Amino acid sequence: MVLVASGHRPWLSLYNNLVTVPSKELSELEEAELAPIQRALPNEMLVKIFSKLDPYSLGRAALVCRQFRSLHEHPRLWEHACYDAFHLAISDKRELHKLMATQYRFSWRRMFIHHPHLRFDGLYVARNTYVKTGVVEFTNHRPVHLVSYYRYFRFLPDGTFLYRTSPQILKLVAKAMVAPPPGLTAAKLQQQQQPGGGKERPGGGAVDKGPVLVGRYTVRGAKVHCALIYPNSTSTELRSRLAIRSTHPGACNRLDIEAITTYDRELGSESSLVPPPPSQPDDPDPAAAKAHSRGLAPCMFVTWEEVPSHPINLPPTQMDYMLV
Repeated sequence: MVLVASGHRPWLSLYNNLVTVPSKELSELEEAELAPIQRALPNEMLVKIFSKLDPYSLGRAALVCRQFRSLHEHPRLWEHACYDAFHLAISDKRELHKLMATQYRFSWRRMFIHHPHLRFDGLYVARNTYVKTGVVEFTNHRPVHLVSYYRYFRFLPDGTFLYRTSPQILKLVAKAMVAPPPGLTAAKLQQQQQPGGGKERPGGGAVDKGPVLVGRYTVRGAKVHCALIYPNSTSTELRSRLAIRSTHPGACNRLDIEAITTYDRELGSESSLVPPPPSQPDDPDPAAAKAHSRGLAPCMFVTWEEVPSHPINLPPTQMDYMLV
């Protein structure tokens, strides 16, 4: 095969030609297509309005139009979102800036999307199902029952979390989890005395008596450590270790329950509701601890808007098992 060199180089005509950059000013046609809010408010005012939105509502606003998509990437918006999401795990702002600069290439938005954090705009719900042997009757010799119950977590930005186990479906329990109990303060957490608290059973089930339990949590990386004391009791304490997981970038919509432990404070050393630092074990006295190996289904996150229609509300007759 013979290669014939040609002197014709069509791309050479492109050299030394200035490329005209399109003007950023809107044409008359584009201005006519703008919505009234876009014509009435400048970009600075729209950014101020966007600062009142939570990060996930801000992401939905970016789907409206090109202008909103451009404005939602304003660094100041995501800087505030990162402060709200990570202030418990990283209290020093200088450390937060260092983490953003070194691991996320000076992007607050990238840090919020890829760094694990808890969400505060809904509930984490776990659906646990097990088979229970029934009572032998004349017509049924080997009766079995499919039992389902739910484990609810709601985390608040101040380090407080609400907890409840109940056989009731999500849309019947969510109302009690929307607002914290009135007068809730950190000083009152150890003195809460609500009648008829639901108590954890060794098998992982629970007897639902109605109240919402209150505890404290800390975040260390992708791990969440929770601690609470059952009401009407000064001995039984529950501690849980959870792992934050995302099904897609930025979702943070799963909590894997790695451990749930109850122990008697009278047998162990006295401790506060604040989970111990990393240098100490999760259980003050391993001899008094009782680990629960059942009822550890992962939690899925449900926003408040999805509560009435979420598939987790389906009864066992329509959904006997759920993969999370």
